[in-house]
Amino acid sequence: MKRVNVLTLALVLLALACATPTPPSELTDAQAAYQKAEETPAVKQEASVELYEARQALDRAQSEWDKNHDTAETAHLAYLANKRVEIAEQWATGRAAAKKTAEMTTKAQADAKAARAEADAAKQQAADANAKAAAADAKAAEAEAREKKALGELSELQVRETARGLEVTLGDILFDTGKATLKPEAMKGLYRLVTFLKEYPDRAVLVEGHTDSTGSDATNMKLSNERADSVRSFLVENGIDAKRILARGYGKAYPVASNATAEGRQKNRRVDVVILHPGENPEGKLRPPAP
Repeated sequence: MKRVNVLTLALVLLALACATPTPPSELTDAQAAYQKAEETPAVKQEASVELYEARQALDRAQSEWDKNHDTAETAHLAYLANKRVEIAEQWATGRAAAKKTAEMTTKAQADAKAARAEADAAKQQAADANAKAAAADAKAAEAEAREKKALGELSELQVRETARGLEVTLGDILFDTGKATLKPEAMKGLYRLVTFLKEYPDRAVLVEGHTDSTGSDATNMKLSNERADSVRSFLVENGIDAKRILARGYGKAYPVASNATAEGRQKNRRVDVVILHPGENPEGKLRPPAP
């Protein structure tokens, strides 16, 4: 009986000697922490050096356990490895945040630069617009001054503003009675008209001949056409483009005074020169034909 107990005790001691010792929990915890960090892309990307150092510390803890099974030393080395893992994770978080901040700063700087460029462009556009407006004002003022000067050249003629444009009335002093040839003394006023038309080459001209009621309708119509043509020919001969001028005779159809008096008949014997507004077509401004 005593011999059996001794044998049993020996077997138990042998079993204990052959059993694999269990590593400390610090080592398994460090291994799990490292595995998790290694599988995290941000840690691998931003803290590869620190993660490598954690791997070395973990290998030292594992080596200590494999060689010596020193639980205390292994736990200590595993603790250090775990701290290395934590340091790697902290560096990864910090560097990722710094990179994001840098990206945001770069974007903010780019946005600010673009905004400044846009503001500068808007400022330049405003300056250009102001310059154009000032130039337009100056041009308008210059044109107004030219028109006043040109109108001054017509001051001795009968000029009035109408819906069709500037209307210049040339009385029968231009011609001898019943004639269509311009009298020499008529030239002075017509030269002023030429000067004005040269100043404004974008204005077309209507030349309209009129008579009083004396004589037949056929004679009056013929005379009014001839007088209108005489004025047109004078303008063309003195440098006004013929394409700008349209001449028509209306006979007695459009009196401006009564034909019952000599004074009224004299007013009706006239040539009207209508200087149209810029760009207008004279064909569209003709009076209706005489009835």
